[in-house]
Amino acid sequence: MSNTILDAIWRFPVKGFSGQKLRSTDLRAGAGIPHDRRFAVTDGTLDTGSWMPARSFFINAYRDGLPKFEIVFDDAVVCLTNTDGARVEFRPDDSDSLEAANKKIAELMEPVGFDHALPAPKIVERKGVVANWDYPDTPISIINVASVNEISATLSADLEPRRFRGNLVISGIPAWQEFSWMGKRIRIGEAELEIHRPIDRCPTPGVNPDTGERDVEVTKGIQEHFGHVFCGMYANVVKAGQIDEGSTIEVIGDAEMSWQAAADPENASDYRLWARTCEIVEYEICKAGTNIVLQSATPWPLPNARPGQRLRIHLGAGQWAIEYIVAISPEKFHLTIEDSQTEDPVTMRLRNGMKLGDLLIVSGPFGKG
Repeated sequence: MSNTILDAIWRFPVKGFSGQKLRSTDLRAGAGIPHDRRFAVTDGTLDTGSWMPARSFFINAYRDGLPKFEIVFDDAVVCLTNTDGARVEFRPDDSDSLEAANKKIAELMEPVGFDHALPAPKIVERKGVVANWDYPDTPISIINVASVNEISATLSADLEPRRFRGNLVISGIPAWQEFSWMGKRIRIGEAELEIHRPIDRCPTPGVNPDTGERDVEVTKGIQEHFGHVFCGMYANVVKAGQIDEGSTIEVIGDAEMSWQAAADPENASDYRLWARTCEIVEYEICKAGTNIVLQSATPWPLPNARPGQRLRIHLGAGQWAIEYIVAISPEKFHLTIEDSQTEDPVTMRLRNGMKLGDLLIVSGPFGKG
């Protein structure tokens, strides 16, 4: 794993707005990159004073044009400028300054539109160990350059990793191998992080970070060509330390947290749907078909399942299939790829092109069984 490199560090001081690339930063346990998503602007929602879901705010998933807004952020000032030249400026840690800025924020957001019948836009601040992250327990998001490149090639689009708005952009591992980090602990520089769950993508990556326009249906394309909607991993810092652009990344063991804790947030995607890495532990080609037994290749177990439920197997771009679980044994799924089934390339590969120890990306089970 010594060839895995931290290519870039990003923070997004105001959720939904453009980010800032950093050369180095200090991480502390339970928190994100300093000032990442510290501020956000409510979109038709009243401020609860605590963590709020992403839909509460102006975000790229639902409002076009935000990347066109200019943002300046340093220790002394936050300055936002819209496409019409209107500007809002305030000082962090100065409540009076923030209150004054909130008297102008509605005007600033006019170019991207909002419902005037709903509560007016408001800049909200969250700092410390709970900022305006997508989930309250996952302050860090990790994006694998190779996965983005495979999506880009598949969709015939020039996609940059920053479309996915990750905090840490990594390189040096194959596409989708980051799914195998689920439930593991990694070291970057002086810091250590635990990897929780894959990132379920909203429409945000479809927005061009330079033009602010929605030009590629990225999430729909991932679903259509790869059979799932995940790209990247969420993580939590468990040991403080400095990380630098160019730092090596190592997998150093298993996470201390349980899969139940990782799946706990009420708005998190269903554990059964997560794209996960499995290992083929039995593979037998018979006259009637091929018997395959899968077990988790991560520290966390396969979801509960019943015979007759369906499993999605993801082999790469345009190569995914739905197979039925024929039996369950402790922490294992049993599949039979029958000779009478379709002759599509994916099924044929599962039937006679695999071997013991091969790793597969799967999701499910689906259906009632």
